Amino acid sequence: MKKTLTLIAILAVALAGCRHTFRGGGGGSSATKSMRTSFDPALAKMPKEKVFQLGEDQFAKKKYQKARQYYSHVYETFPNDPLGRRALLRVADAYYEQGDATNLVEAQYKYRDFINRYPGSDRADYAMVQIAMCSYKQMERPDRDQQKTREALEKFGDAVKSYPKSPLRPEMDKRLQDVLDRLARHDHIIAQYYIKRRSYNAAVQRLNGIVETYPNYSSRDGVFFDLATALSGLGRTAEARLYYERVLSEFPQSTYAGKAKQKLGNMKTA
Repeated sequence: MKKTLTLIAILAVALAGCRHTFRGGGGGSSATKSMRTSFDPALAKMPKEKVFQLGEDQFAKKKYQKARQYYSHVYETFPNDPLGRRALLRVADAYYEQGDATNLVEAQYKYRDFINRYPGSDRADYAMVQIAMCSYKQMERPDRDQQKTREALEKFGDAVKSYPKSPLRPEMDKRLQDVLDRLARHDHIIAQYYIKRRSYNAAVQRLNGIVETYPNYSSRDGVFFDLATALSGLGRTAEARLYYERVLSEFPQSTYAGKAKQKLGNMKTA
């Protein structure tokens, strides 16, 4: 009987403590209190245009986290209003401008969210380009891993396919060529390494791949010169001569032109 009374007393004290915690002196739970503290009631009294402009002001000062608070209020309060839609896009822009890997992932998510919610928007093409730019911004140097470069290639390809007549098409094409150049340069570095190791067959295979896959590669003259060098190393002199001649005929102002001319001269005297 005493044990039962003691247990009842303990439970009573525990329940009293719980009631005190939930009431919190009339202040609500800690989670609710935190939410109320983060919400600025003054925003509810402002016109949406004013709140959006506050976000723009903070964005201009590069205070992106603060800017997102204003943009988010406009979007969450007016999700079907043109300004609300614009605010969601600006939330994504604020993440994008912060530029680190974590925020770029958030930016991609928000841009994708915008496209999913408003596929008919005249800014959907911009959002899709920005998704690609999030990968573009994280591309490594040509001598490093090219995973993000390949991601950018895929995403810019999606943007061009989805919006071929977009006013942003020139920007898409420019960025896409940058990506292709980065991938070509990566393969070119590998081929040059093979040449140094006298692995000429591997070099020729890699260089031929660049010629076929990246016709607008900015260092195409260098590829022709290196291809001639690798072919010469394999004793395929006639083919090597053709590529040295292509350097001279197609890139007469190239820094490789003088070297190609000298190589051709050596072949004649050999």
